[in-house]
Amino acid sequence: MKVSVIIVHYNTPELIKTCLDSFYEYNKAVSFEVIVVDNASSNKFDKDEFMDNYSNISFIDNEENVGFAKANNQGAKEALGEYLFLLNSDTVINTDVLSPLVRFYESNKDIGILGPRLLNQDRSVQYYGSVLGRYKYLGKEPRVVSFLSGAAMLIRKKLYLEVGGFDENYFFYNEDIDLSKTIVRKGYKNYYHPGIVLIHLGGGSTFSSKSLKKQALQSSWYFFKKFYLPFLK
Repeated sequence: MKVSVIIVHYNTPELIKTCLDSFYEYNKAVSFEVIVVDNASSNKFDKDEFMDNYSNISFIDNEENVGFAKANNQGAKEALGEYLFLLNSDTVINTDVLSPLVRFYESNKDIGILGPRLLNQDRSVQYYGSVLGRYKYLGKEPRVVSFLSGAAMLIRKKLYLEVGGFDENYFFYNEDIDLSKTIVRKGYKNYYHPGIVLIHLGGGSTFSSKSLKKQALQSSWYFFKKFYLPFLK
């Protein structure tokens, strides 16, 4: 098994079906499995139907919503692939992305995390981070960046587990930036590849409730304390 695709699901059955339909249609050149981690959704999908329609798919059903970071780590521990492709359920793929991602990753020994270009639903470029850093994502050639979006990232399973995966102190939000920084501290580089493209609808399940918005704020505060507060003392 070359790649384990890990998708965390929470109350978006139609979105994940669209995601899987598009993914299976276009990604056939690389062997992969799909692990869906359901975070105690109240709006569930029919697992039997998914098993009938998609090959090499398995499920982890959580009895409570453990958050995005921990759910991805659960999937990573069960993964059989050499690589992990962490993919949001609200993504749509219109071309083969696994083959070029793996090919580029294997041609650059210093890669830690590799991320594709993300487009909004209107096909405009989806930027990471602040306005000041947007220029990094406008070019046509792959380049080293400080961090990548957890909506779609490829990383070797061995490296992901070596650094502890996502920090589970994040319920969701900022865990991808945290991992990117951790990977750089290990001596690797994060690459952004604008030639490999997928659509990220964004916010499909993230900001569906006030409690989740509160969790996002808590994650931001934890990130600040972890990486910046020590320098202010």
